[in-house]
Amino acid sequence: MLRKTFINRLALGSGSTLLLPAASLIQGCAYQPILRTTLTDTDIPLLDELGSTIIPDTGSSPGAKAAKIGEYMLLMYMDCMPMEEREIFLNGINELDSRAARTFSSSFGQADSSQKLQLLEVVQNEAMAYKLKLEKEEKTVPHYFDLLKGLTISGYFSSEIGMTQARNYLPVPGKFEACMAYDQDDKPWAT
Repeated sequence: MLRKTFINRLALGSGSTLLLPAASLIQGCAYQPILRTTLTDTDIPLLDELGSTIIPDTGSSPGAKAAKIGEYMLLMYMDCMPMEEREIFLNGINELDSRAARTFSSSFGQADSSQKLQLLEVVQNEAMAYKLKLEKEEKTVPHYFDLLKGLTISGYFSSEIGMTQARNYLPVPGKFEACMAYDQDDKPWAT
């Protein structure tokens, strides 16, 4: 082998040795979706982002994120949802995270607001098509987007922000109190 050929091949070999790890680092920066087996406190920021995409901030009132909708959704998921709905909701959150990774190469929370809205509009259309398909069925399971949207709306409009700033609030008989002392001898409020 000629000395000149040897030096060229040596340079190419050592150059590729330096570039290959850099290429794998660039590929390693792509977002990998998380496969959740249950929802935890670490999922609250994602749930907040989903809720604030459904009910965003407006000029007159803060959105769902300000109402801590993620904490509410996690509480309802852990304490109030039947097991079947919990599984549907969890699989839906995993699906949304995977779709965001495939579509935007980032998590849902890191996507810009127009991308988040676009993704949720696609999922909402799928949920409507799912409902139409199962319209004549007696017992149907809900679509995960319906659960997500329902939790967002109920959580937001039962929060102090939703009750006092998003709605026309008239403090009768008094101010808004989220938690009130209750004695067993007290009668419940009638609505």
